[in-house]
Amino acid sequence: MLALGCAGEPRVLEPRAPPSRSMPAVQLPSTPPAPGQGRVVLDTVDEPMRVTVEADPGFVPPGATVAPSRTGQLCLTPCAADLPFGRYRVYLSSPSGQHGDVDELIVDQGLTVYRRAPGQYVTPSVANKAAPLVVVVLGLALATVGLTLAASSAANNGSAAPGLVVGGLGIAAAAAGWGWLYDASRAVQQSGATTTWREQTP
Repeated sequence: MLALGCAGEPRVLEPRAPPSRSMPAVQLPSTPPAPGQGRVVLDTVDEPMRVTVEADPGFVPPGATVAPSRTGQLCLTPCAADLPFGRYRVYLSSPSGQHGDVDELIVDQGLTVYRRAPGQYVTPSVANKAAPLVVVVLGLALATVGLTLAASSAANNGSAAPGLVVGGLGIAAAAAGWGWLYDASRAVQQSGATTTWREQTP
């Protein structure tokens, strides 16, 4: 039970490479954004993701007197949306709900293109721990048999060497299985990367 509960520190992978600076295939509205709003093209690599934004109430854009108020689900990438100028918290989630990511976005004059390679945090499953746990159990069983055999042989004035060898192999197998189990119990964490640029004509 202790083995199944052990988690350990997450295994941190190298951050993802930023997406290429290429315009997503999105049909933009024919009318320009309303005054005080900027147009944003949102895209994610790997798979389409739902985009939800939350305005930062502590950030008032230059030239404005109040913070932006737009909060809620926008669209499924790739897509375009018009937002009041300001800074936003961006929440990305896969349609299946298995993957998610959080980032920031600043909306200003013109057209902002936002492309995201989402980060990930994958928790280990019970299936990941099954094989190493079997190795630990078998190793401990082998060690018990070997050490019992060695003690019995020594008590009968026999050679304890064979039993000690078997016991040593069992201990080595259990130790290796424990290391494998620890590694299989660690989550995998990887930071995402964003490529964003602004064009003056939406």
